[in-house]
Amino acid sequence: MGQQAAGFTVVKIDPATGTTSQVTSSDPTANFPTGALRTRDGRIYVGAAYAGHLYRYDPATERLDDLGAINLPDDTFPCNMDEDADGVIWIGCYGSAGLTSYDPAADAFTRHGRMDETDMYCYPHVGAGGTIACHIRMTRPHVVVYDPASGRRETVGTVVTEDGGSLNLYRAGDGQLYIRSTAGDYRLNGFEAEPVDDLPDSAPPPTLSDGSTADFADRAIQMFREMAITQPGSNRMRTLPVAYESSGSEIFLVHRGPDDNLYGSSILPLHFFRHDPSTGAMDDLGICTTATGEAYSMANMDGKLYICSYPGAVLSVYDPARPYHFGKDTGSNPRDLGRMDEISYRPRSMVAGPLGRVWTASVPNYGMWGGPLSWYDPVADAFGTYRDIAGDASCWSLAWLEAHGLLAVGTTIDGGTGTQPRVDQASLFLWDYEKEEKVWEGRLPVEVTAVNALVVMDGSLLCGTARVESGSILFVFDADDRRFVHLASLPGGRALDGGIQNGPDGGIYGFTTDCFYRFDSAAGVVTTILEAPTAFQTPGPMYGDGVYFTKKHELKKLVF
Repeated sequence: MGQQAAGFTVVKIDPATGTTSQVTSSDPTANFPTGALRTRDGRIYVGAAYAGHLYRYDPATERLDDLGAINLPDDTFPCNMDEDADGVIWIGCYGSAGLTSYDPAADAFTRHGRMDETDMYCYPHVGAGGTIACHIRMTRPHVVVYDPASGRRETVGTVVTEDGGSLNLYRAGDGQLYIRSTAGDYRLNGFEAEPVDDLPDSAPPPTLSDGSTADFADRAIQMFREMAITQPGSNRMRTLPVAYESSGSEIFLVHRGPDDNLYGSSILPLHFFRHDPSTGAMDDLGICTTATGEAYSMANMDGKLYICSYPGAVLSVYDPARPYHFGKDTGSNPRDLGRMDEISYRPRSMVAGPLGRVWTASVPNYGMWGGPLSWYDPVADAFGTYRDIAGDASCWSLAWLEAHGLLAVGTTIDGGTGTQPRVDQASLFLWDYEKEEKVWEGRLPVEVTAVNALVVMDGSLLCGTARVESGSILFVFDADDRRFVHLASLPGGRALDGGIQNGPDGGIYGFTTDCFYRFDSAAGVVTTILEAPTAFQTPGPMYGDGVYFTKKHELKKLVF
């Protein structure tokens, strides 16, 4: 089980009695068990991100051992593991697409290097003749076969390069490896890829000793507190409660809703929560979307709260005045409305209002470049998107210049996860949503990699933050004159995404990782209100006598 407030946890369940036991990694950075393998000797190996370490759990002794770093600092995220005929474990990772082997008999790692010079993800499978077949992702999905004895490494089969193409490497029920792709299907035999007309089914999932299968009965609602065990050859199923202690799931977003309560989202699993500042109540409302990662952005319109979530930039709408009942049907609340478009994946910012629509700025899907500006019209129940509006960059931050009939859009040089930037600097542009055209675009006076927050100070002035190589800056942009009129370095770490807002006194308030500050636009002065190294992770709204923020799994309030 993954969590962010502590290391991952292994939970052992007795299917006969339902009793459980657990052990947790002592490393607080070993949060996500992103790769796991049960070997022939019955022990379980776990690759933990982002610590980049390999662990071994022995069900007999219930001991969890940290076996050490897989391939640090290049690889921090284990992707997949497989066991060869000699009991050696092969581990592929994200970071450098590195391949590493671990020999339990010798208690030793061997680093075999990158399996691709461009892509970052490596998913290895033990192939024929002692070879290792590595599924490489994300920008050019393909298979690289590696021979540990000779060091030979070759791309085998097809390489998918078309936009929207797919490739998957899997082990079938006959024990052999197959490639299923939009560019052709193959059976792997060492370094040979043999075209096939019909692909066999994947190997069946592991079973209990009596042939029963087990899965979480409450997976659909992302609770993971109830196990379903299905008897072989029948549809008979029994359920067991799964008792374990967790430390907490990280909070990704905090937003002030239309009813003045605070709403937010946890990370993996995505649970929607509500905090009532007047009473201190904190409620886990459950799921609010078919997405399973986290809510990236929220906005209020017509008394409703719109929520856009990763993966897939899935939009939901919630009416706080109505009973909570999630679904896709018209009467559901929250209601899952669907994806913003087929490209958007991480919807970092949202603005509601222009043309009566909800607008999002997003980074694209894995392995892709060009994050769109997209919209949803609740009256027409229609979606729209501007696919290539940022070129190979991505739309990242939004603000509504209502008096001008414009959206201000800040970009990031980043593409989807698994890509390297194709542009060297982020920009700011103004979008006329009535005419559907850019009316201005420009770069800041200094090189920046992301314009990661925007807020309207008055009818014509924008305030924003941007990332530079050595930290972050704050800027003021005059929409009338189309020029940057002020630039200042920010104190204390990196500016948080979406981390600035208008204060009740007319000042601009903002967060960096290390401080909370105030910007006086008239004097052009940034003043640190509180400096606390690495104290701030997710910015929240100003409310009453203070401002909310989060650190990992905790919602906090700074009174000043």
